[in-house]
Amino acid sequence: MLQLATYSIYISTIKNIPPTLIGKSEKNIYICTANINQHYMNQILIYVKLPVYEREWCEHHFGDPCVFPVQSHLNNVIRHFSRKRPDGVLPDAQQEGEVAIVLKGSASKKPETYNYISVHGKAAIAEAIDDIFSMQLWEDLTDIGCRSVQLSKLIRDWMDDNGISMESNNYENLRQKLQRLKDSFKKSGVNISRGYKHDNR
Repeated sequence: MLQLATYSIYISTIKNIPPTLIGKSEKNIYICTANINQHYMNQILIYVKLPVYEREWCEHHFGDPCVFPVQSHLNNVIRHFSRKRPDGVLPDAQQEGEVAIVLKGSASKKPETYNYISVHGKAAIAEAIDDIFSMQLWEDLTDIGCRSVQLSKLIRDWMDDNGISMESNNYENLRQKLQRLKDSFKKSGVNISRGYKHDNR
């Protein structure tokens, strides 16, 4: 048995630990490491609330928990908002609607130390994920080669290709999201829908 005096944070970050492997005393929490892969011991997770379609997209492309590319903009944003955990603040437990993300640190910000992200930091991470998601949505669904295809067919095929289910109004939410992106251009006098059947459901 290993006393986790300085490593208690891992208890909430290791997934699928059988209850028989966890023990507790009045002063200390113990965990048996004999059957736990060291790979999981090194994973510290953060949890960010996302819309259903973005959560499914993340897990489809980056796994569950999500592991973003090391040099990606997303990891840069996460590192920026990573702070030392305040005294007395316990690690978060995953809540409904949240995606689990592996915290990748750097030489100057080890995740064992810098593993606290505020509410505002999580909101910034969610915004960064939405930016990448919107970029792919826009890139894939506004290709000039698709101008003769109805929007409904494009979106449903895109959802299937990106691991997004038809549940939870995902289709309608994506249709509206794409329309908002188009409308943002129209406000500047740029009509990217002319000659397309995209507006047909």
